[in-house]
Amino acid sequence: MFVFEIVVPGTWLEHEDRDWSWRMQNQLRLLISQFFEANLALNLFISATRNPPSFADREAWERDSTRRAEISREIEQERGGCGSADWDAVRLEAEVRFKREKWANGGIPREFEHNVPFVYARAFLYALDAFDKMLGVLARETGVPGELAEWHQKIEDAFPNLRGVRNTAQHIEDRARGLGAGKNPKPLDLKPVQNALINAPGGVLILNSLNGSRYGSTMADGHYGEVDVSPESMGRLQCILEGVLARFCWRGPKEHLPSA
Repeated sequence: MFVFEIVVPGTWLEHEDRDWSWRMQNQLRLLISQFFEANLALNLFISATRNPPSFADREAWERDSTRRAEISREIEQERGGCGSADWDAVRLEAEVRFKREKWANGGIPREFEHNVPFVYARAFLYALDAFDKMLGVLARETGVPGELAEWHQKIEDAFPNLRGVRNTAQHIEDRARGLGAGKNPKPLDLKPVQNALINAPGGVLILNSLNGSRYGSTMADGHYGEVDVSPESMGRLQCILEGVLARFCWRGPKEHLPSA
């Protein structure tokens, strides 16, 4: 498990306006919360990608085939035998019974298992995006250190495709139809894609893709973008958060996070 630690420089913000201090401190706490949400999503993603899906197990596949055949014979006996005309009905009923039996015993549908890494990758993406948006709002608050705008820019530098990939995830109904962004989106001008999985010099639409630890999609400008769901990404986010916290004046004892 990866745990990314931070030290908050104090307990309270030092400022003559108590209302301002309270408001800014709440925003910083929310920023910290998004940081640890991203950390959690990273660990869940790594765990999901390290565990092979159950349907890849040859022995499990053979057991399932045997059980399907047993259920088919049971149904045929219940019906007093059946001709070839009823075979499709028997097969369908056997499949329904088999699946329900397996789910009742703790089995997980293949679609669920396949999508687990994608769910956690998007959770990581959304946590990064929320962190970005919160820091952007904080940087525009009256009285905050001027350097916050520079630290906000560091997010775009570290994750140049964050907003584009996130926007596609949020508006996949448009991208799936080959449309860009806006109230009246125009058709996408798909750009070339070349990576370990895809070689499309003429351009291709890619949605909800995992290239190793990189979650990617075609963005509104037609380019393919990725966000790396990795400890390296968390390390960059950690540096940004620590830099932001250090810009404020604090009083009181320092605080080490996360908790035990």
